Amino acid sequence: MNRLALLLILLSSAVLGFGCTAAQVSSDETPTESTADSAASQARTYVVDFRDRRIDLEPYVQGFPFSQFQPDVEHGHMLYFETTPQGKWLYFQDLATKGEIDLRAGRKLNDIDWSTRSFWGGVFHRPSQRFLVRADERNDERINLYWMDLATGALEQTTDNDYTYAFGLSEDHSSVAYVARHGTKEPFNSCLYVRDLTSGDERKVLCDEGGSDRFTWSNVEYSPDRDFVIVTVQHDGDRNTTNLARIDLMSETPAFEFLLERGTKHFRLGTTAKTVSHDGLIYWSAKSGFDNLYRYDWSEKASTALTEFEDEMASAVYMKNDEQAVLTVVLRRPYESEILVLDPESGGELYREQSDDSLSISSRHAMAGVITASSVASPFRMDRFTLESADGAVRIVRSRMAGVPGELARRIIHCNVERVSYPTFDKLADAAPRMLHAYLLTPRNPPTADKRLVRMTSFYGGGNHFSTGTQIMCEAGVATFSPAPRGSSGFGANFAALNDGDLGGDEIIDLFYGARFLEQEYGYTASQIGVHGGSHGGYATMRALTFPPETNKRDEAYAFGFGISHAGFSDILSFFETCNIPDWVILEAGNPATEADKLRDRSPLTHVERLAAPILLTHGENDSRVPVAESRRFAERASELGRPVTYVEFAGQGHGIDGLDNTLHYYRVVFDFLAQKVDPQLVVQSEAD
Repeated sequence: MNRLALLLILLSSAVLGFGCTAAQVSSDETPTESTADSAASQARTYVVDFRDRRIDLEPYVQGFPFSQFQPDVEHGHMLYFETTPQGKWLYFQDLATKGEIDLRAGRKLNDIDWSTRSFWGGVFHRPSQRFLVRADERNDERINLYWMDLATGALEQTTDNDYTYAFGLSEDHSSVAYVARHGTKEPFNSCLYVRDLTSGDERKVLCDEGGSDRFTWSNVEYSPDRDFVIVTVQHDGDRNTTNLARIDLMSETPAFEFLLERGTKHFRLGTTAKTVSHDGLIYWSAKSGFDNLYRYDWSEKASTALTEFEDEMASAVYMKNDEQAVLTVVLRRPYESEILVLDPESGGELYREQSDDSLSISSRHAMAGVITASSVASPFRMDRFTLESADGAVRIVRSRMAGVPGELARRIIHCNVERVSYPTFDKLADAAPRMLHAYLLTPRNPPTADKRLVRMTSFYGGGNHFSTGTQIMCEAGVATFSPAPRGSSGFGANFAALNDGDLGGDEIIDLFYGARFLEQEYGYTASQIGVHGGSHGGYATMRALTFPPETNKRDEAYAFGFGISHAGFSDILSFFETCNIPDWVILEAGNPATEADKLRDRSPLTHVERLAAPILLTHGENDSRVPVAESRRFAERASELGRPVTYVEFAGQGHGIDGLDNTLHYYRVVFDFLAQKVDPQLVVQSEAD
């Protein structure tokens, strides 16, 4: 799967908190008041009550209200957002070269409340002193390019497409090339455009016509002289079968000139920025099963491996000054990261540093850059770094630039963290059981054994990332179990591909084995164990609670105590027809044209009658990734059958939910659900015991 495509899906997995402006519907309640009216009638409060605990959310949601940092080391400034009671605002600030940055001293760029629309980053255009950004109008992912004036903050839409995959500026900033997708259903027609930023003239260079070779999520990299660009192309509708294509901008009949062997499963593939030249380029691929760097030579028309990693790369950037050029790479594992500095000609290692944090390089220029860091036990931090050379040796020097203050961190950390592994149902080639990685986060102030609850992340778990939502749950006495079932990232391409074509199959059984592990090793009962997740994880939550035991002929089932699903899809076939990522459906689930019966059987909507545990569904009204009808239909059908469903919809929100009041209201919804729908089940279970 392409990294950007994966990132877009992963954005939905961190359910930070959401608001509600539509009616809340459950099988045993008649809605009498919209949640918009209800929320408006309440004075803003940061306090939520659960059982005998009172949790103050203010330090979590307002103690460090900054997010989505976009530093630009080359131009010496940074964009970022601040969420306030009045809205989510975009700020601009010059980057100091030393010391910590006062984020509250930034300049507010405009009065756009960005909780009402998507912002997917951008680049600074030196000649005009403006930003060229990707954004939408209403959180619906109709992504286009916009000019944003640095002086006034004014936003001007400059393209009108159904979806803009990516864009790139030429080295001299005189032109922009971008790939846009047209149409709302397969087959899409995606085209490469080039625009002269001085004259404004634009031309359509090449379209894929929805054929066997298609533009996909990728960066667009210019050659130094603007005579060609490099893009990623997908073959035969398979997200994993991709290629790098050179497109000659000077040709009267531009076409895809493929650099790599057609049909190779690269799993992840892309060019390393700033390496395209008339000699060749450096790219990364996971064709070996793990991410590695390769040098492509134009004259030889061949690739040479620069690395032999057995890990996944979080970052791989090219850094150069007048004296030296290097590749700085971050290898990320589920429990640590390593930073390596490599010779770009030979791949030889010049420096290596290990960190317990999950690291990523967010900007670099010359021999300086910015690294972001967090871990399951430590909140966000941003460091500046420089590469220093002396006597033939290279070292990285880091200093704190911004992050969650220590005193605040102490107030918002309420979990004990334990890294564990557990066996699942299948065995490896050596007959050893397959072991799955997981984190268990338990309250520092735990409830009594009969009152314990634990949320199991249904997908996109196991990551070494800080979650304020998990810490809030720990303060409330609710534990979180975060496993990495098959299909998860962090363990190589082969593990990530184990669920390809098996969506809703063995990945769900991995959850069952995780739940049994919690019973056997930690003494939880089935009624105390729930599942939660967003997007794919939202689907997995619904699927886990409606799972037919005969799936994959494994005769497996588990009676979870509850479920919390955000933006999940309930019908794979309708999801394929209405979503904006149908190629993901084909990769993960199968082809609806040839496997409709299988996809129908893998759909939670088909098995709603199996729902026994209470489930909370939440969804954004304007979601285009997973249209809101996917949750609506499941809730309606469950209600008709008298199943325990609670549904909350968010007006004006997309695949993720944003805004301070939305966040606060979301936690009220979740804790009300746990108190009113889950706790009574525990009492019944206790009486039955």
